[in-house]
Amino acid sequence: RHVKVQLLCPQCRGDLTHTINDTLLLRKAKNAEKYRDVTDSELNATELRLKHEFITLYAADVGDAEARLRKFHRDKGNDDEQLPEPLNLQNGDSSDNHHKPNEEAPFIDISLFQGLETAMSDDERLYVQDLLTSGSTESLANAAQILNGILQLTLQGMIRKNATDRSWTEERKHIEQLELFRKRYPLPARMPKYYILNSFAYKKRTLLFQDDQWDGSIADAFCRVHTAKKPKHAASSMGIDNILSEAECTHLPPKARIKITFIKGQAGKVGLQKGDVVTHFNGEPFEGSAEELKQLIASLHEDDESSTFQIVVNADESTAEVLKLRSRKCSKAMADIASL
Repeated sequence: RHVKVQLLCPQCRGDLTHTINDTLLLRKAKNAEKYRDVTDSELNATELRLKHEFITLYAADVGDAEARLRKFHRDKGNDDEQLPEPLNLQNGDSSDNHHKPNEEAPFIDISLFQGLETAMSDDERLYVQDLLTSGSTESLANAAQILNGILQLTLQGMIRKNATDRSWTEERKHIEQLELFRKRYPLPARMPKYYILNSFAYKKRTLLFQDDQWDGSIADAFCRVHTAKKPKHAASSMGIDNILSEAECTHLPPKARIKITFIKGQAGKVGLQKGDVVTHFNGEPFEGSAEELKQLIASLHEDDESSTFQIVVNADESTAEVLKLRSRKCSKAMADIASL
């Protein structure tokens, strides 16, 4: 049973709940303001998430919070000169994320967003789509963290899903068209994901890692690392061939990597899977061995048993290249889906 507590001013007995919540929101927004004019490429994943959340998601909420706090102070007789300057969260370089009024709206591939498209605005979809289809592994890691942030905010009820106004027949047709689209232009089997996990002791079997060697094939993105290389279904094979036909080169330089071979407890509950490839640890690319990663997590646990770590999987070269090729190949198909 939850007990609702009302915070009252000791002098006037006014309700301070909204005032306190607004103050906390503005403190977080103040931290994000310093990234306003910094290009995304200069920020790590944590900084990019903070910038995205408070410039794109919370900009209107911050403005409302400032207005309420200013009214609160004026009601208390405080002068305007004593109030802090309004925050400026408008992106200084917004040209990359917005199209001009006379230009045709860009196509948005909703199949990229892992079911979160209804919780995102068109600008957010376009921004994340650009990250996912850029061909950059760092952009994949940033996109994964942003999508995870949107997911967490949705689960907390801080983002409302946008309801569609389609009829049942229109919605069914839309789903059928989307499934056909996915068969013709399949997504990689290993999409980039971001997770925050509790650290664990060296001997605890929560996650097991194994060193692996990538042969440089970009088709590798279409299968789990621990499974056979050939797709089992003809339709999937045709879709894969359709995307790879766009490639000028089907192989990149081989490199060592780390795959996940065992999952238990929290790691499985949040969505990690066997065959995921570990690419980033605590916001930075991880180039070490499976043993080094295990020791790194264990050292965090030794220092603080309540510590957590950030991990990104599948933000690798093959996935980045396939998503870029797929974006080129299916542009017309995206237009057909968007017109439904």
